[in-house]
Amino acid sequence: MPEPEEVNEGSDEGALHVAVLGGSGFIGTYLVLDLLRMGHRINLLVNKTDPGFVSPRGTIRIFNGSIENDITLAECLDGCKVVYHLVGLIAETRDKTFRKTVAEGTAKVVAVAKSKGVEKIIYLSALGTKENAESLYHQTKYEAERHVINSGLDYTIFRPSVVYGAQDKFINRIARMIRLSPLVPVIGDGLYKLQPVYVEELCAIIAITPQKSFASRRIYDIGGPQQLTYLEIVDIVKQLLGRRRGKVHVPLWVARSAAAIMEKLFQPAPLTADQLKMMRAGSTCDHTIVEKEFGVRFSPLEMQLQKYLRK
Repeated sequence: MPEPEEVNEGSDEGALHVAVLGGSGFIGTYLVLDLLRMGHRINLLVNKTDPGFVSPRGTIRIFNGSIENDITLAECLDGCKVVYHLVGLIAETRDKTFRKTVAEGTAKVVAVAKSKGVEKIIYLSALGTKENAESLYHQTKYEAERHVINSGLDYTIFRPSVVYGAQDKFINRIARMIRLSPLVPVIGDGLYKLQPVYVEELCAIIAITPQKSFASRRIYDIGGPQQLTYLEIVDIVKQLLGRRRGKVHVPLWVARSAAAIMEKLFQPAPLTADQLKMMRAGSTCDHTIVEKEFGVRFSPLEMQLQKYLRK
């Protein structure tokens, strides 16, 4: 989690009353800190009692619950003009499914937002989301996007590629394998491409979106400046850690079999058939559109990793 003491509350000029749904997650914690720096008042919906934020002037009100609870959701959105909807999941459990949490949950957010006079929804979707997508994850993200688009409210939708940072579960998982094993497992040929985007750069853009009229009713694909194969990402992490490691390729049929077993044994499973479908599809885009419109420049993967990835 980013350090709360780094927060310096901004001036009240242009401050908004906003709600952040899913604000205790990896991306949400960084977004909340950005919103605090901007001086916004924040209603924070979390599944954890204490997300670890310091708010000496009471600029954060914490609501413990989920978007599936209409009463808690209505309380959280009360008085807010902008809703940042970050709630999602990457693997299903018995209680949390893509259909229930992502698609139907977003429909609830839209309905309650309209009843509470919310003016804008900023929704965090995912790169690869499209109609008739192969993975259920992307299918339900698409349904969620349609709920937002058809709401009649102003909106901006962001579709990031894989997001990395000091607390992520992607780069850190690769780093852990490199530290602990002489061989790094690679599913398939490892040539599927990703476009990692640094969490702080992603959140800086999301945070300022309500002030950007050009972003009204827009969908933005977001990725870092490099389209990297999984093999290239592993090599970058190996180099930064100073470890010489070989790679062992795991055939897709083996990975599918392992995923089927894991989905029966674990909730959520560390590897799922749906994730394998997304992996094969890759996750890349034209990053220059966001850079040009928002006036930003995304960092190469190695530049940010060397700040916190320790040997």
